[in-house]
Amino acid sequence: MDRFPLSCGKLALLIVLGIVLAGAAPAKASELVGPARFCGYAPIIDLLPGEKVTTLDGGIHGGSFRWEGAFGSFEVLGIGWAAPAKGRMLNPPAADRPAMFAQRRVKHGYQVAIWNGAHGTAYFTSPTPFDAPQLAAIRRVRLFEEGQEPSGCKLRTIFVWE
Repeated sequence: MDRFPLSCGKLALLIVLGIVLAGAAPAKASELVGPARFCGYAPIIDLLPGEKVTTLDGGIHGGSFRWEGAFGSFEVLGIGWAAPAKGRMLNPPAADRPAMFAQRRVKHGYQVAIWNGAHGTAYFTSPTPFDAPQLAAIRRVRLFEEGQEPSGCKLRTIFVWE
């Protein structure tokens, strides 16, 4: 007698079919659309109309997302408990804006980083060099770090232990 009459493939198909028949659908991250304040991992972005955030990966100290708008698109890695970014600092951090680091070539394209002077850091990555509209979008970003609760966040990412 077969101890496991259902193969893994059949079992997976039954689970998917059950979810579809029950009407359950996973939430789509593309629903994070502006205008609204987005607080994700470490970056705080006041999304403009037409801008959207799509979450990618998350963890206990940070995560990544894609940010799209009139400026184009790039991926963002936000870290709420980090060291300063590597590279040449263009401006020191101030109360009203994070430090910005010069664009540099990395394995998968180009990267610009910002740092709040403490533990909040964000890395912006693009397959092509950043242009003026993209750099202007990055300058709109503010940072928070673990333990802080930014205000006015209508859209956010959170880490949940399950």
